[in-house]
Amino acid sequence: MSLHVFDLDHTLLTANSSFRFGAYLYQRKFFSFKKLLFCLSLYARHKWCGMSVQTLHAKAFNTLFKGYKLSTIEEYADLFLSQYLSSMLYHPVIQRLREAQAKGEYTLILSSSPAFLVEAVAQRLQVAHWKATTYHLDSEGDLTAIAHVLEGQDKADYVTALADKMNLPASAITAYSDSYLDLPVLKIAGRAIGVVPDPYLKRICLDQGWEIL
Repeated sequence: MSLHVFDLDHTLLTANSSFRFGAYLYQRKFFSFKKLLFCLSLYARHKWCGMSVQTLHAKAFNTLFKGYKLSTIEEYADLFLSQYLSSMLYHPVIQRLREAQAKGEYTLILSSSPAFLVEAVAQRLQVAHWKATTYHLDSEGDLTAIAHVLEGQDKADYVTALADKMNLPASAITAYSDSYLDLPVLKIAGRAIGVVPDPYLKRICLDQGWEIL
């Protein structure tokens, strides 16, 4: 048995699922153009100006989802993925996923994207195991706050604990990601693979001799 760990956005998918879902919600008139522009500015500040993943999630959540019923968001997510998931799949990595599944290996998706998206994608890809950013709900099922943002070190800690539980050595772990933010989990994997990696991760892949897809 070996463990295959996949990031979601820009790894299994060619796009940022949260960003694409936000655009879909705007098209469905779920929120205003003003909110769309604000979220675009948040993403740009995260991508190019150093805004942390924690801050990005908190501001986007408070703008878009706070106070809405989780069941409503899940319904929109299901409609969104039914329409767009197939066009977002990054087939070189999907092929690796399918090969691991065919061999009966343990496959896992770890993503900082919202759980309501990650779970739905995992179900469609027949990946039973996943972790993502989670949210608090009130007694009515309304979203109230972010419970936990899943970041790179969280992913590494989870994989380390899982490998220990499965009695797997590092050599039995393969990890796929596009981002330097996932370096903690890539570094503990016996086989680290950069997927269309960002410039910083690409340099590390070349320095370390890691495979690049």
